[in-house]
Amino acid sequence: MRTYLIDKEKNEHCIDLKKTIVHSSELVEFEFATVVDNHETNVAHVFVRRLAGQYFVSMDNIHWKKLARQELPKVFLNVNRLYNVYRGYKPSGMDSSADSGLVTQMPGKVVKIAVKVGDQVQKGQTLLILEAMKMENEVKSNADGIVKEIFVSEGQALEQGVAMMTLEEKV
Repeated sequence: MRTYLIDKEKNEHCIDLKKTIVHSSELVEFEFATVVDNHETNVAHVFVRRLAGQYFVSMDNIHWKKLARQELPKVFLNVNRLYNVYRGYKPSGMDSSADSGLVTQMPGKVVKIAVKVGDQVQKGQTLLILEAMKMENEVKSNADGIVKEIFVSEGQALEQGVAMMTLEEKV
């Protein structure tokens, strides 16, 4: 699953969860890659172990650190910068283009279109569901607006970079 970290200046970092390997009921390995210009750069493995109801994390499966119990965060603080966290999608309007076009970030299949042309949508509302990497990803609106155009149909297979719909943002 792709995760985007985007700050208020619209600087972004993109991370892909590439693989999950269940070694036992107590040990799971995750393979992540950072993505720059649609190319994977740094690949890392993270091991998570559950012992006595507590969680531990390791980058090498040798040295372990205890994790505090937490919910999935919606924001992430790194040194002196605060990032919003988006899992599985990058909201429309978060790129530098003038319109609010929804463009596929990875190849996938349109499972469901939840809106139609002319519908008023609200920030955070699910617009469509895209199946990618065997996971269903909700594509959500980043702003209040009206659905201007829909370019795809349910069941359609899409390549990366395909425009799915456009929104006319309310000002």
